[in-house]
Amino acid sequence: MDLKQYLTWALAMGITSSSLVLAQPAQAGRLFARGANGAAGAYGYQGQYGGRAGARALGYNAGAGIRGGQWAGPNGGSAQSAGAFGYKRGVGAARGSAWQAQAPNGASGSGYSKNVYNAQTGQGTRSSSEQFQTASGKSYGYDGTTNYTKGQGATSTIDTQNKGDYTVDWQKGQKPIVTQEQP
Repeated sequence: MDLKQYLTWALAMGITSSSLVLAQPAQAGRLFARGANGAAGAYGYQGQYGGRAGARALGYNAGAGIRGGQWAGPNGGSAQSAGAFGYKRGVGAARGSAWQAQAPNGASGSGYSKNVYNAQTGQGTRSSSEQFQTASGKSYGYDGTTNYTKGQGATSTIDTQNKGDYTVDWQKGQKPIVTQEQP
């Protein structure tokens, strides 16, 4: 199973675990085990306004984990979040998370972040986005991507909705160079 499959599987399990925990009455629980080759654990919580659940299995050479949660406030607000990670020694690692929320007044927001690293090439990419809308309908947010190489540095691009677009050059041993893109 490659890292993308780990991440997809873990995220799906996190959402499923979150849904199962939310169907139970108020309760909490944890499980943990450790052995010669690694450790595994899981947790779940269900309360008056929502719950969360997660699981992970970690070893010296590989591991994966998931988490998810869902909340609903007494005045109508709600939020959901989920995340997952996976790694395999000598191959690489991947991590992802996402969230979304709605306020009682109609304001809302959502976001995600993901990071994929290839240990064989030493290269990786991190991307993230957050978007917000006020109750009056104004939108704010950004999309960002960073490409990096182990031992050398990184280059980031940040596209904002209201504050312009930027490129940041983060080379090893140098100060970051920020360039505002022209429209």
